[in-house]
Amino acid sequence: MTRDVARWGRAGALYDLVASAAFLTPWTAGALLSLLGTPAEDAMTLLFATLFGTVVVMWSIARWKKPEPLLIGIDTAGRALFSVWFVWALWHGQTPVLAVFLALELFWGAAQLRALVRR
Repeated sequence: MTRDVARWGRAGALYDLVASAAFLTPWTAGALLSLLGTPAEDAMTLLFATLFGTVVVMWSIARWKKPEPLLIGIDTAGRALFSVWFVWALWHGQTPVLAVFLALELFWGAAQLRALVRR
């Protein structure tokens, strides 16, 4: 049902917006990275963190405004890729806090995929 796709797509967009908003500026990104145990020690790290934050926030707004099956499908595929990268980082010894983000990516990806398949 397309309504479920829109509902789950908007919910996932809201989660992404909240989870990524702190990465919009170098100052907030640096503070959050330090809190997560990965201090950003150079401008290049903060640049990529804020680029990531900006893109995810913009993408979240796009999906919130137009939760169409195509956009939610693309987002679901992106969540699968993000999950792979979280597993890769965990495998290489990054902070176990990433496991929380991995679980959330898997949850939102599965919820969106289920809504897409059932429509």
